[in-house]
Amino acid sequence: MRYLVIALLALGLGGWIARSYYKPHEQEPVDPITVIVMQMKTHAIIEHERQVAVWYRACPEVAGVNPEIFVAWPAKLSYELELADMTIERTGGALKVHARAIHPDEPAVPTDFLDYLSTSSLFTFANEQELVNHEILKSSALARYLTTYYLLRDESLHGDFASEVQGLVTRLAGALGVPVTQVEVDIARDAALKLPKLPKLELCANSAASANGLPFARLEDGYTVPIAFKPPPSKRSGASAAAAAAGKPEGIASVYGPAKAAK
Repeated sequence: MRYLVIALLALGLGGWIARSYYKPHEQEPVDPITVIVMQMKTHAIIEHERQVAVWYRACPEVAGVNPEIFVAWPAKLSYELELADMTIERTGGALKVHARAIHPDEPAVPTDFLDYLSTSSLFTFANEQELVNHEILKSSALARYLTTYYLLRDESLHGDFASEVQGLVTRLAGALGVPVTQVEVDIARDAALKLPKLPKLELCANSAASANGLPFARLEDGYTVPIAFKPPPSKRSGASAAAAAAGKPEGIASVYGPAKAAK
């Protein structure tokens, strides 16, 4: 009888051990903030741009009478914000998003749309097309200067990026059922970012190079010097903020495992 009891106990213990070993463990609940961060990193990059029109009058020094050349061209200034290393802090219903600095891309200058008007004298002994081509070569350097200038001086550019990040986080939180009262976005500033040097522009006397009608460079003692200007705020920044305030948080998110109950 004693051996029978021992055999039954051993059988029961073996069954319990086998059941514990083969029983699938329940998944750990997933923090919804972790899910939001994962989804944001999947989004990878946010891009914005600014459209500018540049024009100026050049009076290059040549043999004979100096000609006057009016040059005008459009440019697209591009920027991107990478989300690969973003983080989110949660305090009650408030979320604070931390992202790296905005990165300027190479601007696009479509030379097909470049226009010029030249007034020259019979006593101008220089090839007009060569003079125009010389001005065209300066367009990329000018566009790079403006790209950096807008990034440093256009606060609405940072506002556009912050508004888009805020909208993404708000929609993901709504999809996950996370009660959010406020989303603050902190985009880092690149302290090492400096304005590049302007190329030499042989501007006519008492004139300046302009971007969207705002003077940004003039000639002083034979050197091209910058003119400070304040870029007007973008319409998108204000419109996005209003839409985010009025809109209901909603969206779709892929959830890996059960989410923790919102506190």
